[in-house]
Amino acid sequence: MRSIRIRKSSSRRAAWCAASLLAFALVLFASACGGTGSTTTSGAPVSTEGALSTAVPTSTTAGAAPPEVSKVDLIMDWVPWVLDIPIDVAQEKGMYKDAGLEVTQTLPAGATDVVKFVSTGKSQFGLYYAPDMLMGVAEGASLVSVAGLMSHAPVGIAAAPGVEITSPKQLVGKVVGVPMIPSTRASYDSMLKADGVDPKTVKLVDPGFDLVAPLLKGTYQAMAFTEFGELVEAQATGAKLSYLDFRDWGTPDFAFLNIIANGDFIQKNPNTVRAFVQATLAGLSYAAQNPEEAVDIYVARHPELKKDLLLAQWRAALPSMATAAAGKPAGWQDVQAWEALDAWMVQTGLLAKPVDPAAAVSNDYLAER
Repeated sequence: MRSIRIRKSSSRRAAWCAASLLAFALVLFASACGGTGSTTTSGAPVSTEGALSTAVPTSTTAGAAPPEVSKVDLIMDWVPWVLDIPIDVAQEKGMYKDAGLEVTQTLPAGATDVVKFVSTGKSQFGLYYAPDMLMGVAEGASLVSVAGLMSHAPVGIAAAPGVEITSPKQLVGKVVGVPMIPSTRASYDSMLKADGVDPKTVKLVDPGFDLVAPLLKGTYQAMAFTEFGELVEAQATGAKLSYLDFRDWGTPDFAFLNIIANGDFIQKNPNTVRAFVQATLAGLSYAAQNPEEAVDIYVARHPELKKDLLLAQWRAALPSMATAAAGKPAGWQDVQAWEALDAWMVQTGLLAKPVDPAAAVSNDYLAER
């Protein structure tokens, strides 16, 4: 059981919270498909459990048909952070170019941009979170996840220094910060329910986007953290934190971050989708096997980030990334895990009714093993 997990590696970005806030506005996407102020940068950017492929795949298979469309746009999940490293590696190492693609990366200016851009064809591809994607599909967006990037969801509750928690019952009487992210709030509720805790006995607070410093100062006794992000950043200061993983307390494991595309675009341009997916996953495989070089590449493109912290975060994220393992190609998506996520989202009220994950997930564009 993972009830307490302490890692010795280290940022998260406050923008993980902001990116996932898009779920609040998904119901508005159909009427909000006008222009945005998104920033564009040129392209010149089933379980792994730590087992990495021993060979870096080429971006396209031998003899593969050329892409129908050579210039494509990828809308990112939010501002630069650790999970975007494979994209910049694929750019820098020429993997997209070798696949016959020129990839432009767009930074979203608003929380709903990924849904809007991909569903309307402004971007051919997007990076997106599984619960939010299912919400988009439920609202009518033509979205298909064509590959996993982070195939697990290492998210949970960390306790402040000096506060020991081994079960949710020990949150009773404490002030707990959980950002207003629908899926994170639902996981928190599931955690309390799984341990028979009355939510009224815990003081729940929206901490905004500044999570690490307030927890370390004791403003909150516990806080929702990503294990590879905020927890790593906090422990890099020398703090010793106990940690409860949501997946041990009622939330199914799911594909945290995925490559998505518009269903109509996929049907018309299957070779482009295959080329983009395999080049991106080649970037992931290279970054997994060469973490220091990958972080150097990323920091050179994003000098505002701290190299040591980013490297610690990337190493902490690797066991959950969708690298090739267990006889499956990189990017493999477990449809049963998506179905479990869908059922949990209905149970918790995140979805009014089930969607069909099998129609919203495809492994058809991955490299053959």
